[in-house]
Amino acid sequence: MNVEIEHVQLDFVRELERNICSLRVQGNVLCFGLKNGLIFLIDLESPSEVSKFSVPLVTASNNCEKLIDMWLSPDANKLFVKTNFAKYYLCDVVLMKGRVDKGLGDGRSGIFSVRKLLKRNCDVKVVDWCRNGDLLCGTSDGQVFYVEIIGKNGKQKNDFDVSMIYKSSNRIDGILSDGLGRLVIASGNSIAYWKNVTINRDTTLGEPSECEDFEQLHKETSRKFASHKDTFAWITQTGILFGSITNKSKVLSSCKVFLTAELPESKHNIRDIMLTEHHIIILRGCTITFINQLSNSVVFEESILNEAGERMIGLTADYSQEAPTFWCFSNTNIYEIVLTNESQAVWRLLCEQDQYDAALKLRHLTDFQRQEIYFQKASYLLDVQNQPEEAAECFGKSFTASTSSIALKFLNSRRNTHSLQVFLLARLDSLKSKDQVQRILLSSWIVWTFMKLLNDIDESINTERQQTELKQLNERKEMIEDRLRKFLETHLDCMDKETVYQILEEQNRKQALLFFAKLIKDYDYVLSYWVRQENWYEALRTLLDMQDPESVYRYASILLVNSPEATIHTWMKIADVDPVQLIPSALTYFTNFQKQLRVNEHDKHNFALTYLLWCIEEQEFRQSILFNTALYMMISQASPIGDEEKDSLRLIRFLDAHEGYYDKDYVLRLSVKFRKVEVSIYLYTQLKLYEEAVMLALENSMIPSAKLVINNMDLEYDPKLRKFLWLQIARSMLSQQDGTHDVKHIMRTIINESNEVLDVKDLLPLFDEFTTIANLKDELIRSLEKHGRSMRQISDQIKHSVVIKKEILKDIESFKERYAILEPGVSCSRCQRVLQTRKFLAFPCGHCFHTDCLIRAILDSNDYNLKSKIEGFQRRMAKDKNSVKPEELEALIAAKCCLCSDININTIDEPLESNEEEIKKWQL
Repeated sequence: MNVEIEHVQLDFVRELERNICSLRVQGNVLCFGLKNGLIFLIDLESPSEVSKFSVPLVTASNNCEKLIDMWLSPDANKLFVKTNFAKYYLCDVVLMKGRVDKGLGDGRSGIFSVRKLLKRNCDVKVVDWCRNGDLLCGTSDGQVFYVEIIGKNGKQKNDFDVSMIYKSSNRIDGILSDGLGRLVIASGNSIAYWKNVTINRDTTLGEPSECEDFEQLHKETSRKFASHKDTFAWITQTGILFGSITNKSKVLSSCKVFLTAELPESKHNIRDIMLTEHHIIILRGCTITFINQLSNSVVFEESILNEAGERMIGLTADYSQEAPTFWCFSNTNIYEIVLTNESQAVWRLLCEQDQYDAALKLRHLTDFQRQEIYFQKASYLLDVQNQPEEAAECFGKSFTASTSSIALKFLNSRRNTHSLQVFLLARLDSLKSKDQVQRILLSSWIVWTFMKLLNDIDESINTERQQTELKQLNERKEMIEDRLRKFLETHLDCMDKETVYQILEEQNRKQALLFFAKLIKDYDYVLSYWVRQENWYEALRTLLDMQDPESVYRYASILLVNSPEATIHTWMKIADVDPVQLIPSALTYFTNFQKQLRVNEHDKHNFALTYLLWCIEEQEFRQSILFNTALYMMISQASPIGDEEKDSLRLIRFLDAHEGYYDKDYVLRLSVKFRKVEVSIYLYTQLKLYEEAVMLALENSMIPSAKLVINNMDLEYDPKLRKFLWLQIARSMLSQQDGTHDVKHIMRTIINESNEVLDVKDLLPLFDEFTTIANLKDELIRSLEKHGRSMRQISDQIKHSVVIKKEILKDIESFKERYAILEPGVSCSRCQRVLQTRKFLAFPCGHCFHTDCLIRAILDSNDYNLKSKIEGFQRRMAKDKNSVKPEELEALIAAKCCLCSDININTIDEPLESNEEEIKKWQL
């Protein structure tokens, strides 16, 4: 504990010297009054701002009125003032803040006269503020008055009512009222205590609950009584009586007394007394003395160096602050008593007196001191009070001893698992996050204690026969399980997954295992657990919660085989599932499905196929393997009797709707293997294997299907194959006649359906030797007539061709006489120079070229055939001019115009040529 006495600088107050009569500090507001009626208010948060006002005093030449005392309310809003003329005023401090002028005392300035006290000629010595803002005043003639300041409406009254509630034969030394019905009044040589009393204007105190007499102090002092919260101290001739009104036993008889003889020698009597949390401050002369309430010993004493003529007046305190402030004042100066680390002086004493809770409430304790207090309290509870659970809680908050040594106290002496668990929980909560290793060890140990408690209670349940006791045991078990779940939830950050799993598995606590796995979101464990238990519903629900495609793939086979419908619906609800990864599982299921289908053909649904079709048709997956797998299931699955044609039609529709996404060769092999003839015919047709399609249809007596194949448009361009296929159909039709239709009708049908691709001569080799000419007569006649018409048509075409030949020869002769008239000054269409300057050619299209310009244009073009001929001519001419004729070159270059023929058209793919000057013209 450290105590320092500091002088308060008040040089700004000129009237201060030997003029201070009272000092009060409340609500961090310092208020002191001068004898001349001036009152100063200083807000200690901003001490530079000083408010000043005055109380109206009578100033006569021979007998002046003086201010002698005042009392400030705990909230620093009201100030009760006393003068030597027994006048009393109530000042509104809130209104006075910021004031520097003098008040008039008429209420308008915030200063109200308490006239009814003046009328009673009261000499108030003691004031105690009630919680509601009213006053209790004790006088020198032993009266206690209740001054009602606040009216029923909660506002301050203008005329204060005064009523006497108690009368003693001696001076009132002190009053303590806690507002909870407890009241202490000290007067003369006695101190009285009342409980359960209501203090108001109508109260009249009767006989006290307790009363104690002490030898009265012979010498008068300024103040003999002090209180703080629920504690009080009273100065008697014997010494200082102090105690608390919260004691459950006798309040006054349990008080302590500090004997006057124990004080250091002094020629001065005690002038004032003040209480701290654990000490008593007394003022004797100019000496400040601290007395420890716990040890009854003087722990500090220091004298204030005073000036000549300075007289110490008293003490005051401000208990409204977190750390209370204490003050001492004289008629000239004000001093602050700075008390720090008071807890350091008393915590050990409190522990020695078994007041551990009080010690723990002390402020400014170090961590070591607080842990030491918890350890001593725990040892006291365990060894003396026999309260192992409470002791375990305190042990857990102290690190004075090791965890193992404290745990052994519970394991060896009492075998109390619950107390051990309480200790471990408290220790775990006391550890910081950085102590992760210790937290993991403790959490694992705590889980083990839960298992021990559950095992013990399970053993009790198994041996108990009474229903009432059995019900209570089950309720206790549920409570322990709830506590375990809450522990796992709140301490999940310090759990080692593998250790907790091992503990719970060894104890066969399945529900706890599942709960813990869900907490840490270890859905893989939960899923594997339900799969092992063959609880497919819970497994699928867990899978849905996980939304993990990898887990879907891992457990796809077992779930699909055992619960196919629910499994595919779960898959449909999980995002990002790749159905390709599920194909092996789907095939495994399909194999099992086929085996079951052999046993029972009814009420069997292929859910794997349902899922694949859902992926293809609704989710629009386009991987070929999905289509191939779905087609494999559709083709290889045996159709119910009577539904073969319906299934084949469904297959063909599927193939037609999704052409290009499946392997036609693979599906064709499947259809052939499983004898899906209609599907095979369709696929042969799609692969343009028309001969195989027709032959397969004819092998299976499916002549209509064969005819549909031949009607394919692609066969229009292969008449030879088409005729061959019609011959095969015709042979099959003729060989299958059943006598219901005659040969003539069948032959007519074949010829008509083949669009006369076949005629009688094609069909004759197909008839057997027993077919008579009478059956063929009509068709032979019709065929000969058709042949005659054909011959006439050919003759007409020959005649028409002769006429066209003659017209062409005539046109050729006329072309020899064609000419073109050129205007004077016409230019070459390539070099733009005058045409007549050199040898030139004119074309029927109107373009004219110099011969050399035309040759150059042809050689620059991409007409490679014409270029090679011209270049060949030039090479022969270079070797021997006599070997070539000029007409040969003219015939080559005059064949076509180089501007309006394919020579110029074929240059469209060549890049445009432009010089830099042209490019610059187009730049912006």
